[in-house]
Amino acid sequence: MFRGIRDTQGKKSDLPITSSNFKPKAQSVPRRQILKYACYIIGAFLFIYLLSSKGNISIKYSDEENFTYRFKNIDYEKLKKYDDGVEQFLVDKDGVKLQGSTERVIQKDIDELYHSTVDYYDLSDAEGSSNGAIDGDYILLLIPLRNAEPVLPLMFKHIMNLTYPHSLIDIAFLVSDCSKDDRTLESLFDLSVALQNGNLSDLLKAQESIKGDLSGTSDLHLGYMDPDYIEKVDKAFNPPFHKDYNEPFNSVQIFKKDFGQIIGQGFTDRHDVKVQGIRRKLMGKARNWLTSNALKPYHSWVYWRDADIELMPGSIIQDLMKFNYDVIVPNVWRPLPEFLGNEQAYDLNSWIESDQGLELARNLQEDDVIVEGYAEYPTWRVHLGYIRNPNGDPNEIVDMDGVGGVSILAKAKVFRRGVHFPAFTFQNHAETEAFGKMAKTMGFRVGGLPHYTVWHIYEPSEDDLQEIARKERKKRRQNEGKEDLSEQTKKKLQQKE
Repeated sequence: MFRGIRDTQGKKSDLPITSSNFKPKAQSVPRRQILKYACYIIGAFLFIYLLSSKGNISIKYSDEENFTYRFKNIDYEKLKKYDDGVEQFLVDKDGVKLQGSTERVIQKDIDELYHSTVDYYDLSDAEGSSNGAIDGDYILLLIPLRNAEPVLPLMFKHIMNLTYPHSLIDIAFLVSDCSKDDRTLESLFDLSVALQNGNLSDLLKAQESIKGDLSGTSDLHLGYMDPDYIEKVDKAFNPPFHKDYNEPFNSVQIFKKDFGQIIGQGFTDRHDVKVQGIRRKLMGKARNWLTSNALKPYHSWVYWRDADIELMPGSIIQDLMKFNYDVIVPNVWRPLPEFLGNEQAYDLNSWIESDQGLELARNLQEDDVIVEGYAEYPTWRVHLGYIRNPNGDPNEIVDMDGVGGVSILAKAKVFRRGVHFPAFTFQNHAETEAFGKMAKTMGFRVGGLPHYTVWHIYEPSEDDLQEIARKERKKRRQNEGKEDLSEQTKKKLQQKE
C-alpha cells in the first residue's frame, strides 16, 4: 500500500512512502533566540575578564608560529612594552598586520627590526664607473688554479701589489682537477691566512731565504733571456711598496671542485690543437661555476686573471677600468730565450673578426670549435698581440670580438644580464673567445689595449728544453776546459818557482 504526501500547493504527491514510521521533522529553535543567548554569554565572559585584568591590557598574537617563522628576530618583549591601548597583531602569509591606536609607532619598530635582518641592493649602484677606486666600486677577483703550487708565491705578490683599495676587493679562488700529490689547496690555505693577517710578505721572504727566488721563470731559463727583461724581473717587487701592500682584502673565498679535466698541465699538453675544444669547454664550466658562486649583488666589476703572470703593473685594475668598457683586456706576451727571439705574443685568443673567419665558421659543423693561432684554422684575423708597438701609446684602445682569459676586466652587469663563458660551441667558439662573441652579440662594448702589456711566465716547449740542455752541456765542457787550462797554468807557475 502506498501513502502519498502533499506538496506546498496542497496537492497530493505521487511519491511513495517506504516506511510506516515516517515522522515530520521537529521544529528547530529560532535563530534569533540562539544569537540572544550567545550575546549574554560573551558579555558575561568579557565582564569577568576586564575585572580580573585590573586595567592591564596585553598584546595578543595570532598564529604565533607563523609570526616566528617570518620574523625570527623580532623582539616580542619590545613590542609588548606598549600599554596605551589594545594592540592586536594578525599574522598571515603576507606578514604582520597591526590594528589599534598605536599602529604607526609599532609598525615603525617592526620595519626597523625587519630591515636589520634583510639586505637591500639597488643594482643601479653597481653599474661600474671609470673611477671605481674613488666611487667605491667593489671588485670581484677570480682566479682558477690547477697544479699551481709553484706559482702561488708569485701570484700572491701580484695580489698584494694591486694598488686598487684592498678593502674594495673580494677574492675567490677555484682549485680544480689537481694531481693526487699536488699541494695547491694546502699552500693556498697557508698563504691566504697570512695575506689576511697582514704578514704574507714576511712569510714569503722567509721562504725565499730557504728555497731561493720564487719567480715564475726559473733562474736557468732566465739566464738565456734578454738582460733588460731579467732586470725588470729582479726589480718587480723591490721596496718601497705602496702603502696598502700588506693590507688585508675585503674577503677571501676558496672553492674546491673538480670538472673532469684530465689533460696534462705541460705546455705541449695544454696547447695541442687536438685538445683545445675539449679543454676550453671544461674551462668554461669552471669559470661559470666560480662566477655563479662568488658574484654578489654589490660587486660592480669582475676581474679574471691567471695565476702565472710574471710582470704586471700594480695599477692594472684602474688602468683597464678608466676606459669604461664593458669588457676589456690588455695585451699578453711572454719572454723567450735570446736564441728564440727574446719575446713572443702569448694570448692569441684576443682578436678582431675577419671575413675569412666568418666564412670558415659557415663551413664548419655546428659543434666544431675554431682554435685561433693554429694552422688548421686559417682565419686571418687581426690579433691584439701582433699589433703591439713596444713604444706605442698604452692608452690606445681597439674594439675586439674574441678575448683571451689571462686578464679580463668586465662589468658585473655583463654577467648579471646573461653573458657567460660557453661550455658549448657558441658561433664555433668556446670559453673566453665565445664570451667576447656573446658580449658583442648582446650589445656590450669589448675592447683591447694593444700597447699595454703584461708578461706571462716562460713555459719551455720540448724543443726549447732540448736546445737549452744542449747549450748547458756545451757550457759545461767549456768550463771544464777552462778548469783544465787553469790547472796547467798553476803547474807551470809552480815549476818556475
